[in-house]
Amino acid sequence: MKYTFSFKEINYRSIEIESDHEPDSSEVIDAIMGGGAYLGDTEYEDITLVGDKALEMGTDSKEAVQDYEILRSIAFVNNRGFALAENPDAPDPYVTWQFTEDDSGKRDYYWGHYFVDKKVAAMNYELRVSEYYTDNGIVEKGAYKYYSTQRPVDIATYPKTDNGPVRFENFDKREAVVDGKLQAWGYLVYDAPLTKKQISDYELCAAPDNPDVKAVMQEQAQVVGIWEDEKRMPDDKRYTWHKPSIQGFALREPVVAPEQLEKRYKLAYKELTAADEKRNAPKPIAVQLAEAAKLVERGESAKTDKKQNREER
Repeated sequence: MKYTFSFKEINYRSIEIESDHEPDSSEVIDAIMGGGAYLGDTEYEDITLVGDKALEMGTDSKEAVQDYEILRSIAFVNNRGFALAENPDAPDPYVTWQFTEDDSGKRDYYWGHYFVDKKVAAMNYELRVSEYYTDNGIVEKGAYKYYSTQRPVDIATYPKTDNGPVRFENFDKREAVVDGKLQAWGYLVYDAPLTKKQISDYELCAAPDNPDVKAVMQEQAQVVGIWEDEKRMPDDKRYTWHKPSIQGFALREPVVAPEQLEKRYKLAYKELTAADEKRNAPKPIAVQLAEAAKLVERGESAKTDKKQNREER
């Protein structure tokens, strides 16, 4: 089985550990050191330091509970959550569970609701997620949130996928979101990311906290940071700051909207690429000949000066 660790400090790079058991702290640290998850030669002697930077750990096979394979799951910030699972050989092939998650990510499943029909089970899963949010006012963690920027959420205004939405919410009016960087009528929550086409077709905007968006933004920040340095951009205009501990750039707080960073990233990438190509491009023959002629001229001039100095002596 492969255990995959994704890190949020350097470009969200990942490492993989192949093992028949969950790796202990020494195995994780060895893999980090050998897997290039961090730049430079920083050494981590305490697993808690790794834990502070680790975004998540998963495996390449789906989790199985009581012979049921987990198909979908979502957790809240209080480490409670719900899951939808399947066992084709069981009398009731589908089940939804509530679970509690400990600090290591291990889950304890309970309160199962069993179903024969997958569609009904999926509806029950989404209902349990929605009711838990409504009753407790606690938000999801690691979920995928999309803002409806052009209209309130209603029938045919959003993509219906195998992963949701698990719930949605409309505002009383169009409101500022993402620290005032976007205007939206409401939002939807999925337990897996939408495609770019789905986002575009329904005129949605992904929340900056979405796991996939954070990964892309961190990568873009490295290019934008270099460009902002070269432009000597003042702090109040920058989107990034240099973070010595990661030997790279981090996004400034409050984090900009993905669309804003994307726009600056495209400009920065274009200008940095053009400058690099200009530096490395071979000079035209005429320019090379002219520069050679100047070198020869300077050489002849130096010879003349030396000859005059000898004659004067």
